[in-house]
Amino acid sequence: MTEPARVAESEAFSLRLNWRQADREADYVADADGYDGSVGRIYLRDAGPQQGLWFWAMNAHGTEISRNIGSLNGVEKSARAAARMVEGAWFAAIAGSSLDRPPPKRNAYAMARAGE
Repeated sequence: MTEPARVAESEAFSLRLNWRQADREADYVADADGYDGSVGRIYLRDAGPQQGLWFWAMNAHGTEISRNIGSLNGVEKSARAAARMVEGAWFAAIAGSSLDRPPPKRNAYAMARAGE
C-alpha cells in the first residue's frame, strides 16, 4: 500500500488484507482471500470539515458477514490507522464463519530456505 513518506513508529504493523490503489490518488481498497469483491476502502478527505483525515469503511456484505460488530466506518488521522480500522471490522465481522481462516503458516522447507 503506497502512502505518505513517513509512518510513525507507533503505527508500524503488518496489514493482513490485500490492499491496492483505487482509481484515484489517496484511495485504496482491501481484498480478502476467499471473498469475492472488496471488503473495505480508505481514502483521504480533500475538502470540508474532515479535510486531511482518512475516511474508512468496511463495506463487505453476505450471509456469513455480521453487520452487528460496532463501527463500520469512520475517520482517522492516518492511512495506516484507517486501514487498521477496516481490518479490525472485517475480522470481527467474519469471526466464526467459513471466511475466518487462520493466516497461512510457512512450512519448514520455506523457513530453511530463508535462513530462519
